[in-house]
Amino acid sequence: DAGYGGKSCDTSITCGANEYVYSNACTTCPAGTTNAANDDASGAETTCDDVICGVNEHVSGNTCTTCPAGSTNAYGDNASGDDTTCACAEDERVESNACVACATDETNAAGNPVPGTDTVCTKLASPPPSSLSNEERNTLPPPPPPTSVEGLVADAEAKIAEAEVSRDALLGDIIDEKTKAKANLLADAAIAGVKVKKVSMALTAESEGSACESAFSKMQVDASLGACDATTVGRRRRLVAATSYDVTVLVSPVTIDAPMLAAALENLAAEGVAATTTETDPTDELRAIPGIDSTLVESFALDAAAASEA
Repeated sequence: DAGYGGKSCDTSITCGANEYVYSNACTTCPAGTTNAANDDASGAETTCDDVICGVNEHVSGNTCTTCPAGSTNAYGDNASGDDTTCACAEDERVESNACVACATDETNAAGNPVPGTDTVCTKLASPPPSSLSNEERNTLPPPPPPTSVEGLVADAEAKIAEAEVSRDALLGDIIDEKTKAKANLLADAAIAGVKVKKVSMALTAESEGSACESAFSKMQVDASLGACDATTVGRRRRLVAATSYDVTVLVSPVTIDAPMLAAALENLAAEGVAATTTETDPTDELRAIPGIDSTLVESFALDAAAASEA
């Protein structure tokens, strides 16, 4: 039968990592997509997931690639699509696929694409003499909202910077370093406009700290890339007392992309750990942190929402 193997053709074929089921056969995922191992070739057809590039990455040949030196890019480029570019900052130009500062008497708008063709800066014009007095200048109406690409980029950067200041004020009010690290992960996700993943599992350990260490170890993920909470379920005694913990690891697409998370889940399964994954809003998770200043959270939430929509 299709999707079965073995001497008697009674053993279902299991697909490997980055394979999916098509017509009861294991098929390699298209470029720029991924899939966890263990799809059953004897069952229904499956699909691969698009690989989404992180902050300061762009698509090159269906692969997420770090932006060239000095350039930036927002989270969210789809590796299954066409190649994308990063962008140089204001008063920078492109030279040999790198961002280079303009001369002191030159200027250039932000957004020159890199990798890309070399660009040039423009000489600054001497300002014409003004016939208005300082008092008259102060009565002029404010400039209109930005409509050009350069103006929109500058406006977005200003909103992100404002959200980061609000985030730092929120973090500065938190004393516990573990709680501060968790809040920082959630705040950065909120500014980026992405949801966080909660990976839940049951582990046995001697303490909350060792339970979290065990979770990151079994996932083969650096603990600095996530946040962990462990709550006691019960205690069982052998030669050494051990406690069962419900462990929840928070991860953000800002620091752990889809392929990294898929690999971590595979590592847990290889360790015999059953895990469930859910998606949650980072701002709601911030509000749920015990003892956090609700006024600072709501102020940050407004700034983060503005930054993520810019």
